Amino acid sequence: MVRDPRRVEVVPIRHPRGCRSYVVVDPESREACVVDPLLDHLKETTEALSEQRAALRWIIETHAHGDHISGAAALRERAGGDIVTHPSAESEIATVRPDDGAELALGEQALRVHHAAGITQDALVLEAPGALFTGDTLLIGTVGLRDAPGSDPHAWYETLRRIFDEREEETVVHPGHDDMGRDMTTVKAERRGNRWLREDDRDAFLALFRADDRTPRKDADRILAANRQGLSKLPRDVEAASGFAAPTETVGEGAPARFEEPAGPKPGGQAPLLILCGALCAGGTILGWLLLPIFHALSLVAAVLLLGVGLPMIEGRRKRGTGDTPDFYYTGPSRHTGPAP
Repeated sequence: MVRDPRRVEVVPIRHPRGCRSYVVVDPESREACVVDPLLDHLKETTEALSEQRAALRWIIETHAHGDHISGAAALRERAGGDIVTHPSAESEIATVRPDDGAELALGEQALRVHHAAGITQDALVLEAPGALFTGDTLLIGTVGLRDAPGSDPHAWYETLRRIFDEREEETVVHPGHDDMGRDMTTVKAERRGNRWLREDDRDAFLALFRADDRTPRKDADRILAANRQGLSKLPRDVEAASGFAAPTETVGEGAPARFEEPAGPKPGGQAPLLILCGALCAGGTILGWLLLPIFHALSLVAAVLLLGVGLPMIEGRRKRGTGDTPDFYYTGPSRHTGPAP
C-alpha cells in the first residue's frame, strides 16, 4: 500500500455538479486554510472547520471563477482569516497578495504559493506538504474551462512544466473540479493519463488548446463581477449561478450538455425486475433440492433473466454520460479535451 505523503489533513467540500473546495488543517496547531470556498456550501465548510476543531487562518482563491459564486467574503465574515489572491487579481476583498514562491505559515508548516499563469493570469497553485491544490490549472484527466479573461496557452504550457515536472510521483493532487465524483489524484496518474500534462511538445500543446471548444457559461461575466466584489449571501437572482458548469460539459446556447442522460431507461430503473429474478433464482434452487427437479429449470431461467437484465445495467453504468469513459474510476482524459496526441 502506498504511503500517504500528505502532512496535512484535507476535508473536501463537494458540489453535486463537480466543483471542489478543500479545508486544509495542520494536525498539530489545528490552524486551517480553505481553498476556493463555495458560497452555497458555506454551511458545510464552517461545519468542517468546527468538526476539525480548526481555526481559520487563510482563504485561498486559486483564480477568478467564472462558473460559481465564491464564498470567500462570507467565510471571512463568519470565521476570520485573510483572503489570498494573485497580486494581479481583480478583487476588492483580497487582503494578502503573495509573490511567487512565498510561504504562508500554517502552524509549524508552510504553504507555498506558486503563480500559475495559463487558464487565467491570476491563477495560483497552492503547495502543502505532500499535496498540490491546483484550482483549474490541472484537473483529473484534463484542465479547466477557460471562463475568465486572460488565458494564455504558452504560459499554461510553461506553468505545467515548471510546477509538475519535478514533483514526486506520489504527490497528491486536489483539483478544483471533477464531474465524476473524485477529489484527488496523483502526479503519477496525471503524467500517465492527462494528455495536457504529458504533452512535452509545445506545438502539440497549442493544438490541444486551439481544439478545446468547451463553452463557458453565458453568465460568466456576471459571476466574475460578483466574485470580484464579494458576496456575503446568495441573492435569489444569482442563485442559478451558484451551480457549477462542469469542465467536460458544453453549455453554449443550443448545445447539449456533455453529461446528459442517455436515451432509454436510466441505469437502475430495472432494479425491481432484477430483485424478482434474484428471488426466483434463489427460491428455485432451494425448492428444486427439496421437491421437484423442475424447479431447477425455473432457477436456470431466472438466472438467464438475471444476467440479461443485470449485465446491460452494469454496461449502462459504465458508459453513463461519457459514452466511453467509466465513471467509477479514471482511465484517461475524455475524448473532447482535444485531438489524441
